[in-house]
Amino acid sequence: MKIRNQLFGLVCATIASCAVAQEFDIKQNDAVVGALSYGKGDHVVIALHGRRNPLTFLKENGDEIAKGGFRVISISWSGQSGAGFNEIGAAVKYAREQGAKQISLLGHSAGAELVANYARAQPDGEFDTVILFSSVDDKGIALTKTKKLFIFNKYDSIARWAPTGADKSAEPKQVVALGGSGHQVGDLVSKKADLMQDVIAALQR
Repeated sequence: MKIRNQLFGLVCATIASCAVAQEFDIKQNDAVVGALSYGKGDHVVIALHGRRNPLTFLKENGDEIAKGGFRVISISWSGQSGAGFNEIGAAVKYAREQGAKQISLLGHSAGAELVANYARAQPDGEFDTVILFSSVDDKGIALTKTKKLFIFNKYDSIARWAPTGADKSAEPKQVVALGGSGHQVGDLVSKKADLMQDVIAALQR
């Protein structure tokens, strides 16, 4: 709990208005999933960090997305291969119980791969939008009722599979291929300052 409080303090130090970031646990059956919530709205965006990133990976970007009229719930998962489905499932169930009318998924790096795998395992149209930052997935997403947004730096060696995954994916989709090499969300934003506006626009379509 001490570590999570320190992480929450980092969020408060980073975000101009701390009131929008709320720390809580999602409890579903035997699962307890740590979460941070930004903003309000009946369209919920469930966000997953990469393998080595903390729960606060979105920092001010989560707040920026929330200002578009969405509730962003950033959840914690172990980052281990084969893990994460239960955490997403708990978050989705929680969002629906809280009255969500639409749910979208957002992931970074290994979290993006997890998001893609989870979306593929659900009925087409279960999620409004799937947003993949610096994805390490190359399988593509065949869903035709789900919007897809791929964002990556073209020279990011860690996310070198992202273009293939985007090419293999069905419409509707949007690809934002930037000219840098950085892998983190901040690296992407540094190449395109209004990147989160692209995310908001994709969610609003």
